[in-house]
Amino acid sequence: MSGAGYPIDLHTHSLRSDGAYPPAEVVRRAAARGVTVQALSDHDTLAGIAEAQAEGARLGVRIIPATELNTESAWGDVHVLGYFLDPADAALEERLRWLRENRGRRIEQMVEKLNTLGYAVSLARVHEIAQGGALGRPHLAQALFEAGHVPSYDAAFDTLIAKDAPAYVERVGLTPLEAVRLVRAHGGVPSLAHPATVNGLEAALPELVAAGLAGLECYYGSHEPAWTVRCLTLAAGYGLVPTGGSDFHGRGDHGADLGGVFVPPESVPALEGRRLPATAGAA
Repeated sequence: MSGAGYPIDLHTHSLRSDGAYPPAEVVRRAAARGVTVQALSDHDTLAGIAEAQAEGARLGVRIIPATELNTESAWGDVHVLGYFLDPADAALEERLRWLRENRGRRIEQMVEKLNTLGYAVSLARVHEIAQGGALGRPHLAQALFEAGHVPSYDAAFDTLIAKDAPAYVERVGLTPLEAVRLVRAHGGVPSLAHPATVNGLEAALPELVAAGLAGLECYYGSHEPAWTVRCLTLAAGYGLVPTGGSDFHGRGDHGADLGGVFVPPESVPALEGRRLPATAGAA
């Protein structure tokens, strides 16, 4: 990996969920790009944080412990990033484990549907691709590509496992408001990821803010300049911290390169300033 990126990246993924590389390797790649502050935000898990922080300490990269929570609601793909969470929080881990178990059952059901539809794919191979990480559609997409059912990894998301496709299965998990409250209950700072995927963003924001939302991912690789400006206007109007990140996965065309998206340097201290004491054993 070559070239320089921006020094802050608040949205990255590793093999602990649906990224392609182990946490330490993601940190090494980020450091090689000039990243000095990185949030490892794997889906529904903090399992990679210790490894990432150890490598970050060696390379001079500050690792912010984070997770990304997918949700189900009429608002569409609402993902909540939770920053500054404690990987040793047993009550939080119990809740995250519940989410991961539901993720696993969902992928099993999608595999069953695909096989019924004539797209033979092995659940064992999906697990091999995940390498112990929280199962998700990216692992299934890779298995479909390997089996020759789609011309590319990315094509699987546009066809066989797209939201309206016959093999799609709805998530069982948190609502967006529950996700925000869960992060808050455990002393974290919730931010709305890639807001362009939210249906009716301007209608959703007042409820999310009332639940405790603190940040809005205004800077994101697929955002057009006009959309970034719109998000910055909304962030200012609701008193949210404008954040950003690459959403790096290292798979297909999803996300940007590490450090590939501008993040305002004041975002990190501003997010830290929104921390509140945990109210858990919570949620």
